[in-house]
Amino acid sequence: MHKKITARTIPTFAAVEAEAARVEAMIAATTKRLESPTCDLRTAMHLQVCRAELQAYFAGLSYALGYMDLVDTRKVHSELPNIAGIEDSFPNAPEEEKELRYVQCYEC
Repeated sequence: MHKKITARTIPTFAAVEAEAARVEAMIAATTKRLESPTCDLRTAMHLQVCRAELQAYFAGLSYALGYMDLVDTRKVHSELPNIAGIEDSFPNAPEEEKELRYVQCYEC
C-alpha cells in the first residue's frame, strides 16, 4: 500500500512578510511584559525563553525574505585560530596519569 505524496505549496513573499510582522509584534509584547515591574522571576525566565525562540524564528523568516546579514559579526572570526602546538595545552592524557582519579556524577 503506497501513501500518496501531497505537494506543499511554497508560501508567498507576502505571507512570509505577514508572519514576520506578527512574530515581531509578539517579540515586542514579550519584551514589554518582561520590563513590567509586576513580572516575577518565574514568569521572567519563561518569557526570556519564549522571546529567544521567537527571535530565532524571526531570524529564519528574515533570512527567507532575503536579509542574509543577520550574523553577529562581532563574534565571528575572519581567520581560523592558530592550532600549532595545541597538544601542549592539554593536561596529561589518561594513559600517562600515574594514579587513578574518580569523578563524581552530579546527576545521580
